[in-house]
Amino acid sequence: MAVRAFLRSPVALAWTLCGAVAVGAVAGPGAYLAGQVRTRTAAAEPTFLGGVGELLSLVVVLLLVAVAAFVWLPFGAGVARAVGRRTRGSSSSVRESVGAVLDGFPSLLRWVKTRTAVPGLGEYVLTEDDVAPTEVVTGCEPFVVPAVVLDAPRSLERAVDRANRVTPRAGREGLWAGSLGATLATAGGGYAAGAVVLPGVTGGLLALAALAGPARRGSVSSPHRGATDLGQPRPQRSTATSIRS
Repeated sequence: MAVRAFLRSPVALAWTLCGAVAVGAVAGPGAYLAGQVRTRTAAAEPTFLGGVGELLSLVVVLLLVAVAAFVWLPFGAGVARAVGRRTRGSSSSVRESVGAVLDGFPSLLRWVKTRTAVPGLGEYVLTEDDVAPTEVVTGCEPFVVPAVVLDAPRSLERAVDRANRVTPRAGREGLWAGSLGATLATAGGGYAAGAVVLPGVTGGLLALAALAGPARRGSVSSPHRGATDLGQPRPQRSTATSIRS
């Protein structure tokens, strides 16, 4: 149902198109830089620097993926807002969804801090006002961004509580696998034909993010998924599970 709502929502499609342009603007120069690093080091000294160039290009690609994911975040949140309101029976406009994303952007930035707070780094990244990764139920992480833009734009804690009460439904893994398979097939076909692989990979990954997302947005949008109301007080945090001192 959520995927159909996405395909029938002009606002969600507009957010996806704008996100594709933004991610492409980042992916293009990044892929060019990775290629230049690999080719220049290999040309200088193929025996030794060739391997170093491959390693450096891999580092550039990993950084590129992280930056592209950050760039996609507000656009994915806009898609979540449009699909979620449509699933709930409400209408959404570009202006309304932009306002919702801007309203929830500080919480989204705090969520990025939570996601990057790996063990050993969390005590330096997070503060007492942030949400620790251990406060998010395993498997409920994908529901936090939709909960922010749909239910609690100004409180990441309430959004996490809302996401923790969502029961993941089957079917999303198959959609991810199908989109990822299409991405790899496009990249392999482009490589075999001697074409540029980057547009196919970028397009496939964007389709993966845009089509797999509505499944969790529909889950967050279902009113019966929440066991309690968001207006109730948030449970006391457990100091035993927090990574912060």
